[in-house]
Amino acid sequence: MIEKIKPDFLKSRNVTTGPFRQMFNYTRIWLWAILLVSAVALLPLIVITAIDYNVTQKSIESEHLLRTLRVGSNARRTISFFLSERLSALSFLVRDKPFEELNNPEHLAFLLKNLRDSFGGFVDLGVIDMYGTQTTYVGPYNLQGKNYKDQAWCQEISEKGFHISDVFLGFRKVPHLVIAVRHELPDGSFFILRTALDTVRFNEQIANLELSGRGDAFLINHQGIIQTPTRFQERIFEKIPYTVPEYSGNTEIREERNED
Repeated sequence: MIEKIKPDFLKSRNVTTGPFRQMFNYTRIWLWAILLVSAVALLPLIVITAIDYNVTQKSIESEHLLRTLRVGSNARRTISFFLSERLSALSFLVRDKPFEELNNPEHLAFLLKNLRDSFGGFVDLGVIDMYGTQTTYVGPYNLQGKNYKDQAWCQEISEKGFHISDVFLGFRKVPHLVIAVRHELPDGSFFILRTALDTVRFNEQIANLELSGRGDAFLINHQGIIQTPTRFQERIFEKIPYTVPEYSGNTEIREERNED
């Protein structure tokens, strides 16, 4: 087959001297022609392939970033709604119920049951006086009479009027997060209504996010301490090996590569 398409001048010896000397080196001309034709045919194909690869790669990266942005935005709205809904419930109670009712253990237990049935995630309820002592407590732990005046959140609630904590252990030695609201009384004093939220219900808000492949979603605090279970970290309360970005009120994407 090759012999049939092989040019005749390739079959003969290239004579460069004597009366039968060839004026042109047809073998070289033929090889150059093959190379030029191949270059003209293949070069556009190579260029188009390179451009297509680059465009496809950027398209995949853009799609991945948009998916990550969407997941992050959904997570922010879900968690914000979960916390603000329960903060609003406490704020309503301190405005709607007299202090005497809230400070009554039986009535406070009734309110806790209603909160659990209506919202879910509430572990306990406690009333704390202006000196930081928990005067009334209903829940599964022995926290009656505990004093919180030296804790940082007491200072924060004096300035902001409410407090939403990180996930922590506290007196109960169980991971939980706390929401507390302050309410002024007519005599100038104040009290705090405080509740602990179940981290199981809280973690479900993150676990229900739609992730693909080896994706992972979890919460960290401002110090980079993990707050919710992750797919690749063994325990919560460990510090992530990445730089924690500054706080932003909007959903942002930050890409960082781990050389390990």
